[in-house]
Amino acid sequence: MRKGYFSLVLHAHLPYIRHEEAHRLEERWMYEAISETYIPLLWEVDRLSRPLGWTVSISPPVIEMLADPLIQERYIEHIEDTLRLINQELERDLDQKERDALMFYQDRYHDLLNTFLHWEKDLNRAFRHYKEQGYLDLITCTATHGFSPHMLSEQAARSEIQTGLNCFERHYGFRPSGLWMPECAYTPGLDRILYEEGIRYTFVDEHSILNADPSPAHGIGAPVYSPHGVALFPRDQIISGKIWSSVIGYPGHPDYREFYRDLAYDREWDQIAEFMHPEGLRYDTGLKLHRVTGETDQKDYYVRDWAWQRTSEHAADFAQALGEHLDTYQAQDFPPFLVTAPFDAELFGHWWFEGPDFLGKAMERLEDQEIESISPATFLERHFQDIDTVHVAMGTWGRKGYAEVWINERNDWMIRHLHQLEKRLAGVVARNRHQDALTVKAKRQLIREYLLAVSSDWPFILDGQTTAQYAANRFREHVLRFEETERRLDAEELTMEWLDDRYREYPFLQDTDIEPDVFLTAHDYYVAVKREKSWNTDAILLFVRQYDTSERPAENLAKRLAAAGENVYVVTEHAEAYRLQDGVHVYGVQVSGLPLVQTYNQLAALNLAFLRQAQALSKIVDFQVVHNFNMDTASAAQAFSKVKNIPLVSNVYDLESERSPDRSGGLVVAIKRLEGDALRHSSVVYLEREESRHGVEQEYHVEKKPLRFEENLEKPYQHVTNPKKNG
Repeated sequence: MRKGYFSLVLHAHLPYIRHEEAHRLEERWMYEAISETYIPLLWEVDRLSRPLGWTVSISPPVIEMLADPLIQERYIEHIEDTLRLINQELERDLDQKERDALMFYQDRYHDLLNTFLHWEKDLNRAFRHYKEQGYLDLITCTATHGFSPHMLSEQAARSEIQTGLNCFERHYGFRPSGLWMPECAYTPGLDRILYEEGIRYTFVDEHSILNADPSPAHGIGAPVYSPHGVALFPRDQIISGKIWSSVIGYPGHPDYREFYRDLAYDREWDQIAEFMHPEGLRYDTGLKLHRVTGETDQKDYYVRDWAWQRTSEHAADFAQALGEHLDTYQAQDFPPFLVTAPFDAELFGHWWFEGPDFLGKAMERLEDQEIESISPATFLERHFQDIDTVHVAMGTWGRKGYAEVWINERNDWMIRHLHQLEKRLAGVVARNRHQDALTVKAKRQLIREYLLAVSSDWPFILDGQTTAQYAANRFREHVLRFEETERRLDAEELTMEWLDDRYREYPFLQDTDIEPDVFLTAHDYYVAVKREKSWNTDAILLFVRQYDTSERPAENLAKRLAAAGENVYVVTEHAEAYRLQDGVHVYGVQVSGLPLVQTYNQLAALNLAFLRQAQALSKIVDFQVVHNFNMDTASAAQAFSKVKNIPLVSNVYDLESERSPDRSGGLVVAIKRLEGDALRHSSVVYLEREESRHGVEQEYHVEKKPLRFEENLEKPYQHVTNPKKNG
C-alpha cells in the first residue's frame, strides 16, 4: 500500500425550490440533479459494491425534496415526458450519429426510471442503504445553507446547525459527526457551536490552513484542530483543480458532452412545443446531443463510446498523478499525507456529464496504484492524536477566498434584512417564553421563514446574475411572510389554520426539527429559568464604550452597585454578546456593516448599535435610569432616556473643546451639538475632572450644577429627578 491517503467529499445541495403550483422552471433543477448526478452516483456506488471511503453530504433542502411525494410524482412525469420526446424524435429522419445519441438517452432514461422506482421513489432510502452497507459515509450541512460569517448572532448560526442536524437525523436515523459548512466558510468561534452540537469535523479551503497561527507542521497534508477541538480538513486545490479546473481539468475534453447545447434550441417551436413550458417558454430538455468538440461553435454529435473510453484514460491519469503527489510527501508521518478533495456533487453529472463514470473508474485505478481512499471520520479514528491545534481566521472557498461572492454591490442589501430578522426573532422568543401551543407553532414558523431567507443561494445567484429575479423574489417573499406572521402573533390574530396554510406553501422541515427557543439568548435563559420574575424591575443601565479599562470607573461602579443588591446592566462595545460578570449583565455590541470613513458616520453607527441593544433589553427589563459614561454614546443614551421617559445621568471626562482645542469646522460643531444636547437633558452631570466644569457651564449652559463623581460614588443616583410624564 502506498503511503498517504485520498479523501473524496461530495456535497449535494440545491436551494429549497419546491412549489405547489406546477411548471415552475426552478423545480427542474431538482429533476436535473436527480437524473444527472444523484442516480448516476448511486449507480457507481452499486457497481463497485465495496467500501469506497467516499463521504457524501446531503443538505436538508435536498433531503426534504427527495422525500417529498409531490416532487417524486412530478419527477416520474418528467422522465415519462422526456421518453415521449425521445420517441418522437426517433421517428424523424435523423443523421445516424444524432440517432445514436438519442438512443443512448432512451436507454438511460429507462434506467433512471427503473432505478427511481426500485427505491420506491425515495433516494434518501438508497443513500441510507449504501451507508448501512459501509460503502460510503453520510453527513449533512446546515438547514438552508446559510452563510455563517454574515450572521449577526450566535443564535442564528446555532439555529442553522441544530435544525439541519435534526432534519438529517429524522430522515437517516443517526446524527453525523461531521458537517459541511456552506461555502466551506469558517469564522473563529463557530467551532464552539459546532462542538456543542456534537460535530467533530468540517472543511475549509487550503488558504485557511496555510495562514493559520501557528503554522501547522503538515501544512495542508493533514487536518488541524480548532481551539474548541473541531477538526478542519483543508481542500487541496492542486488535486481538486486537476479534476475540475476550466484550464487544466478533464471536463473540457472534446469527447465529453457539451453542456450548453440542448435539443430545445435545435428544433422549430412546433416540433417541441408540447414539451415546453405551457406559457410558450423554451427550457432545457436534458437531451444534449453534441460534444464539446473544441473551441468552436460547430459542435459534432456526442459519441457515448468515445466519452466512456476517455473517462478510463482520465481516471488512470488522475490516479497516477495522485500517486506521484503522495510520493513527494512520503516522508511525512504521524499522520501520513492526506489529500482532501471536496466538491459540489452536482459538478459530477450535471455540469460534467461523465463525472460519475470518472469517479467510479478513478476508484478502481486508485486501488491499482495502492492508494487508500479514506473518509474524514476514519482518518480521525486513526490519527486523532497526530493533529496540531491552531487558530484559523475567517475564510471561504469562494472567489478570492473570503466573502466577496456573498457580499458585493449586487447582494449586500440582503444583509440588513437578515440582521433585522435575527433581532426580531430574539425579541419574539424573549416576549413569549411561557406560551401555548399556538405561540410555539408561530415561533417555529418564524424560524422557518428566517431559515428559508438566509440561504446562501440567494446572494450567490445574484452575484452570478443567472436567475437573479427568482432569487430576489424568494428572499423578499420570506421576509414578508416573516413580518406578516410576527404582526399577527403580536396582534393575537393567529390561528392554527392560518399557520397550517403557510406551512403547506413551503412544507420545509417538520415542526419537530425546529427548537422554538433556539434564538433565546443566554441572558433570556438566565432570566427565564434562574431568576424570579420580580428581579427585572428598577434596573440600572450603563452605557460605556470601553468597560474593562481603568480609564473609566464604570466597571468599578457596576460591581459596587451589584454587590449592594442593585440590578445592573451594561452595554459596551465588545465582541462577546453577553456575559454575567461579578453580578453585572454585560452586553457587547459591534458596529456592523461596511467600514465608515467619516467620524460622524462612525459615531452614528455606534450610537445606533447601543440604542438597538438597549431597546431590545427594555422589552424584558424595566430600567429606572440610564447612565452614560462616554460622550461618544451620548446621543443614544439621550434618545433612550427620552423614549423610555427615565432619567439620564452623564459622566464628563473631557469635552470636544478640550479634546480638539485647535480644530473647528462642521465636524467639531456637530460633536459639540451632540454633547450639549445630552448634558442639558441630563438629570445629573458628574465631573471626573474639575477642569471640565468651566466648559460644561459656559459652553452648554447646563441648568443644574455639575457634581463631582467621586464624592457621590456610593450613591450616584441620590440627586436624580424623574422627568415629567408627557414632556
